[in-house]
Parts: sequence; C-alpha cells; structure tokens
Amino acid sequence: AVAALAAGAHRLPSSGLVLAFERIASGLAATDGTGACSGGPGGEGLRAPAEALLGCLTPQLGALGARVLADALRVMAAAQVQEQTFLDMLLARLLVMLRQERSSFTPSALAEFAGALGALHEAGGASAKRGAAGASAAANKRCLDTLNEQIVASLDQFDERDIARLGGHFITGFLDDAQRRMVLQRAAELGAGLVAAGDAGVDPLVAAAMQRVELVVRKHSFAFIASLPDQTKDYLMKLKLASDKAARA
Repeated sequence: AVAALAAGAHRLPSSGLVLAFERIASGLAATDGTGACSGGPGGEGLRAPAEALLGCLTPQLGALGARVLADALRVMAAAQVQEQTFLDMLLARLLVMLRQERSSFTPSALAEFAGALGALHEAGGASAKRGAAGASAAANKRCLDTLNEQIVASLDQFDERDIARLGGHFITGFLDDAQRRMVLQRAAELGAGLVAAGDAGVDPLVAAAMQRVELVVRKHSFAFIASLPDQTKDYLMKLKLASDKAARA
C-alpha cells in the first residue's frame, strides 16, 4: 500500500499527500501508544516510498500545517531517510511556525517533533545537527534552539507521556546539560513510567519508553548522572531496576 501511494505521489494534490503521510505515520504510531518515535518498523523498505512522497511534499510546505510536518518527520525517522535537503526544508518551515504560531504548539506536539528528530539523528541518516549547506546548518540550529526553548518554557505542563515522547536520543543529543537536567527532574517529579502510591498500575508503553530513556542517558554519560540531584538519580535507578526486572520475567 505504501509503495502504491508513492508510485502515484506526483499525481496527488496536497490534501492527498497530507493523507498519505498521516496514514503511514498512524501505522507507525500504532506500534507505540506513547507516540514516541524510535525509528520504528520501516527502514530501507520504506525509504524509497518515503523519499518519493517527500519530493512531492516539500514544494508545498508553505501551505501545510504542523500536523503534516510531524508526520513527515516520523516517516523520515522510520525510513532512515538519508537526503539532508528534505530535512532542511521541513525544519525551515517548522522554524517559521514555531515563531509565528507559538501558542498552537502543545507539549505533546513539541515532544513529538523532538522525538522524531532524535530518532532520525540516531538512525544515521539526515540530521538536524547538520545541513546540506552552511546556511541550512545555521537555520537548522536556529530551529533547534527555538524548539528547545519552547520545550523548557512549557516543561511544567508536560505529562509523563510527553516526557516519553521526547525520547532518550533527543534528550542526550540535542539538549544541553542544564536543559537535560530540567527534563529529567520533571520526569522524576511525575514518576514517569513508575507506579505511584495509590495507583492501580502504570501504562506499560510509557514504562517501556522511559526505561529506554534511562538506558540512553546512562550510556551517554555516567558522570552526568552522578551530578544529578538525589531525587533524579533515585528515579533513574528505579527505572533501571524495573527494566532489569522486566528482562528477567
């Protein structure tokens, strides 16, 4: 079905392209109820159809909204798209929207963009840390700076699912130490992925996503973890213990 969509991509109106990305992204999201993006199913089998759709989508970006941008980034991450120019154009549009429509970006939307960018970077293809040219690299940095600033500014509104959506690869790869510390502190305050006193249980998808976050953070820098406040260190240790227990089950 994806290949058929891509084969006819050049004949699709903008509404058809939006629907195509929505359908593919929905299929990816169905594998992870948090909406987190881990690269997901897809890989090389999805790459050619994704690139065909992106090639048709990018000339129309100025008329498209945040939803299709998020879907396109999720598809790029799952397909491990290598073409940097596609990402540069998506980020240029995202930067405009972050600046002009700031109030429309909910914590969930900010986290979804962040998670997709982290997964795409980790996949080793296109990356928001680079650019096809010097000007594009500078523009991508401005987009990341703006995204990070808005995440930090709205962090007190993030729930555990939003934290899970950020993903470990964005937290370690795109946030500075101070921002990373704030995100993990918020996760600890929420007890994201852990069973709280009086609760019937924990969302297993959120728990699994937060256990992946803990693993990525731990592998990134033990020295950073050692510098965290006790509450945050204790929280991360509980996630690790829960992960170890699940592995033994």
